[in-house]
Amino acid sequence: MAATGSNRPAAPGSLIGISPIDDTIGSSSFNFGGKPPIEYMQFLLGEEIFTLFGDSMLNEAFESAFKTVSEIISEDVILENLGESNKYFINITATYNAQGFSYGKRILRVLRQNTTDENTSDSNQYYYPCRKIGQHNDNAFNPNSIYYENDPFDPVWYIADDGGILISPKDSSSQPVGRVYYMSFPKFGIGKEEDENVTHNLGNTSGWHNFSLIGATDEGQIFHGLPIEARVLVYLDMALNLCMGFISNHVQDDEDTELVNLLNSQVQFLSGKRQAELQRIAGQFGISKNIGMPNE
Repeated sequence: MAATGSNRPAAPGSLIGISPIDDTIGSSSFNFGGKPPIEYMQFLLGEEIFTLFGDSMLNEAFESAFKTVSEIISEDVILENLGESNKYFINITATYNAQGFSYGKRILRVLRQNTTDENTSDSNQYYYPCRKIGQHNDNAFNPNSIYYENDPFDPVWYIADDGGILISPKDSSSQPVGRVYYMSFPKFGIGKEEDENVTHNLGNTSGWHNFSLIGATDEGQIFHGLPIEARVLVYLDMALNLCMGFISNHVQDDEDTELVNLLNSQVQFLSGKRQAELQRIAGQFGISKNIGMPNE
């Protein structure tokens, strides 16, 4: 029997209370009835399980879930949802995962400025989208090959040995001016005061350095780049990661049987909800509309 106000059955031994939302998961009005993310996570896990996790585990679980969900969403959708947090470097020496680009990120778009191979008026400087190629695609740089990449109107980009982004063809003998659009993945404890290049400002100065400190009106700060419809999937993935991680790292055969049963029941519930949300989000925002999602 479900607890009063709850939208799911209570797991055996659970102390689940009133749901912070009034309807089924995935169809409520954001942001979940005006509740902060930490309260929604408490609802998904149930109070007994929720108390097992501290700030560090909550932070890492959200960071992992955000990255997992973002990987199924197309670059165009992420660019549309970055808004004012949209980031790019004009200078093509911007690095991918090296100095000045220290945190994990996803490259969304690379453009090459072309000013030498076409006539421009009013000092316009046109940018052309680049295709990504493999770092060691030697034929791309062999002028005797049919695969030679030397078209300024169909440029390419690749990652150099030092982690930097390079664009071809070159502008004379030097790298052309480029724009590199990207989204860095959220990292709690890292704010603009530590690295101006981060997409999500989750440092001490902002006051959002732990997942538990994100208020109801601040929820968007941890979701830059993702459509609002994908937030439920992130929370479900986060809750599932927490439960499965605890089972893997802490629960042994001689541990509390009731706790083991409770965690396994919660994993089963969350897995079903997550799979349904995954199919929905992949179909609506996925890199391929016909993406085949594996059974879990």
